[in-house]
Amino acid sequence: MKITIVRGGETLPPKPIMDYVSKFLFGIFDGWTDEDKKSWRKLWRHLMTLEPGEFANMEFIFPRNPKFHRKFFGLLNFAFEAWEPDRVRKNYKGRPVAKNFDQFREDVLILAGYSEQTFDLRGNMKLKAKSISFAKMDDAEFEAVYSAVVDVILADVLKTYANREELEEVVQRVMGFVS
Repeated sequence: MKITIVRGGETLPPKPIMDYVSKFLFGIFDGWTDEDKKSWRKLWRHLMTLEPGEFANMEFIFPRNPKFHRKFFGLLNFAFEAWEPDRVRKNYKGRPVAKNFDQFREDVLILAGYSEQTFDLRGNMKLKAKSISFAKMDDAEFEAVYSAVVDVILADVLKTYANREELEEVVQRVMGFVS
């Protein structure tokens, strides 16, 4: 999440009140590591020295559930291993053509509807998968991506699976989340 804040025209309260506010905020929010603690204090000092009308840009990253992120990649890895491309030519210009996980992931995300249009140097439109990084996507959006990716994988890769539940069960087992 990115946010731009601007210092309003209100004057800061007297020092005793600001000391209390500072103590209160540092009692509620603080850095995780020593480096974080230093950064948090530096940010506070910077915000307190802003003049009315000055801006500060901040970016916050709220980490997603890492277990769910691993599950997503477990699903992709499982589907990639099962996938065999329909290809007539096994070579291109004398070189072997092989499956590529990064391309597979990109294609699945595009088919799931998580892409943007770009143009190459020749003016041809290309689809590029959107980033699923922690900084670019919150848990709710990532869940929607996961669901759409499951639909694509069931429709285009793992066609023998009866339904989502069966696929989820296998992925959970492969990831070691259940015994």
